[in-house]
Amino acid sequence: MMQRVLGRVVSDAQQTSYPRQRYLHSIISHQSLTSTRRIVAAGSPHVREDRRYQTQPIFHQTRNFSETNIRKAAQQTPSTDEEDSENFWKVPSSQTDFWNAYVSTRPNYSAPFYKYIYDHHTSHSPSFQVAHDVGCGAGQVTAELATRFNHVVASELNETHLVVAQERLRRDFDERKVSYRLSKGEDLAQYYPSKSADLIVAAEAMVLMDEQLALQSFARLLRPGGTLAFWFYGRPTFADSKLHAKGQQLIDTIMVRNWATVIQKDSGPRRRAGFRRAAEGMSSWLDYVPLDSSTWTDCHRIKWNTYGTLPFFEEEACGFPIKTENRVGEGEKTETIEDREWWRNDWDVDQLKDYFRVLFPGFKDAVGEGNEEMESIYDELRKVMGTGKAAFTWPVALVMASKK
Repeated sequence: MMQRVLGRVVSDAQQTSYPRQRYLHSIISHQSLTSTRRIVAAGSPHVREDRRYQTQPIFHQTRNFSETNIRKAAQQTPSTDEEDSENFWKVPSSQTDFWNAYVSTRPNYSAPFYKYIYDHHTSHSPSFQVAHDVGCGAGQVTAELATRFNHVVASELNETHLVVAQERLRRDFDERKVSYRLSKGEDLAQYYPSKSADLIVAAEAMVLMDEQLALQSFARLLRPGGTLAFWFYGRPTFADSKLHAKGQQLIDTIMVRNWATVIQKDSGPRRRAGFRRAAEGMSSWLDYVPLDSSTWTDCHRIKWNTYGTLPFFEEEACGFPIKTENRVGEGEKTETIEDREWWRNDWDVDQLKDYFRVLFPGFKDAVGEGNEEMESIYDELRKVMGTGKAAFTWPVALVMASKK
């Protein structure tokens, strides 16, 4: 099938196929993520991206860091004062082994998945000028969007993630294509013109935000007909029903043991409150996010593989009660799909261990190497999986809506 995008006729395959192998090669080949970069504070008279989305490869900050301080923040471990912050992703950008493993063990968002979002968007708007990747992490989604949009803004609350994203993307995309913003999703509308964006996406990020403030910010940024898409994937899930019956409980046990240590033992009150908000959002399969019909139209909620578990952590790991909420509006389209090939990963036990090792920074210290109880669980998994690889799929919730 052929479609017209930005005045060019391209195939569906061309539209949705970012060169993943090249991206992964650039990830693995980076030995240092600490090169010097220019930092300009938000509000500087030299910053003009708010009008034209034509930026230099710089970070526009919501706090007034000096260049020295932000570089140190990106390269060093957190201070004691930050240990109870909700911004807990404090892995130094110089830890290349962690970041290489982190990206390589994430699920591969497939071309059919992005097609859902692009088709939704083209049904309401022909414009592919500006997209925002909110909570961009290491830049996987930014890379895909940059193949379709004239300009992509990659934003993050965490300065380390923003450094990592820029280092991993800059070989393929210059400052005319991708710019970077250090900001909470709830605050983005303060830094960009109203009705300036065509698409806003948030992967794994909505449950970490105040959804009401985030929706207000996104609604101000989007043009009429613009698209909001946010999604969340959960635990790796055996695709084979027999393996699922025998081994999924073992994976869930590993998940619970690690998260329980991080949440119950290593978190203060503020961080636990953030974990509660995230747990309730995940447990609700994103249905807790209300899409007001006066602002949004053509709301479409899709769930894949609901036999799996979407929350990374629930009551057992949290140690406090979790409430679910359904705020799906009348007239919204809902859909449930079972597809055991969805975002498929083929892993042996050692690769599964790699996934857990970098799933969350605290895991490497929570129940780490040499823990006899944890190793015994992996031994049980080896008995279930054998010496070969098993297919894993993912439970996923995707929400899309168009701005009126």
